[in-house]
Amino acid sequence: MNKLIFRGALRLGLLVLFLELLTARAQMPGGDNSAMIKLFGDNAAFTARAEVQVAGTNRIIWFRMPSTFTEADNKLRVEVDLGQIQSRAVGPAVIAHYKQLGIDRVTSVVRPDKRVTYIIYPNARSYATMPLAVEDAQIASQKLEKKPLGRETVDGHACVKNYSTVKSPKGAVLLQAVTWNAADLKDFPVQIQTQENGNTTLMHFQQISLAKPAATLFEPPAGYKQFSNPQDLQDAAEKQADGRKKK
Repeated sequence: MNKLIFRGALRLGLLVLFLELLTARAQMPGGDNSAMIKLFGDNAAFTARAEVQVAGTNRIIWFRMPSTFTEADNKLRVEVDLGQIQSRAVGPAVIAHYKQLGIDRVTSVVRPDKRVTYIIYPNARSYATMPLAVEDAQIASQKLEKKPLGRETVDGHACVKNYSTVKSPKGAVLLQAVTWNAADLKDFPVQIQTQENGNTTLMHFQQISLAKPAATLFEPPAGYKQFSNPQDLQDAAEKQADGRKKK
């Protein structure tokens, strides 16, 4: 498979990680750290729908992707259905191929406490385990600095617009973003915007619940087959699909 086509704007470690490893023809905005967890605040617990969109230097949006985010105890889960992606870079044939393999729906779970990321494919009843770098796992000791830029209202929420920076325990910058933190939602960032390599990525959160999610959401489902990496899982799905074709 060719290397991914999307590369760009946002260090959504888990979001990027599973899409880069899954779609193999498209490169998503990216990096591979978990610093985004810190943007939601210490000990955040929530579930929210998010619309992720990426615009180029011409301000034209070339990528849209709805997703569901869940966080508790510094563990982050993101669910995506590749069939809902809107982008000319990902054609119907690509989506149909992954649907045939049973890997069009993807859930990624970042577990800093275990220094691992689970890439879960519900339709294939399988998951892959990816190691998390030591620095990426140090969520508790990372520092979030916010510089107020003004006040704006987003979806009826009065927000402080901040320039937010996440730093490692040693002071290295891990992530920089503009966040719109809503006072009535315990400073939850209802929007997060980043810029990288000429692209601007905006995440817009809605249907936000601050109830603590169930702990089971951050574990691989019982009975799922485990693989050591997403490529091995995809190869197994390809072989299984080829076997069905030959029958």
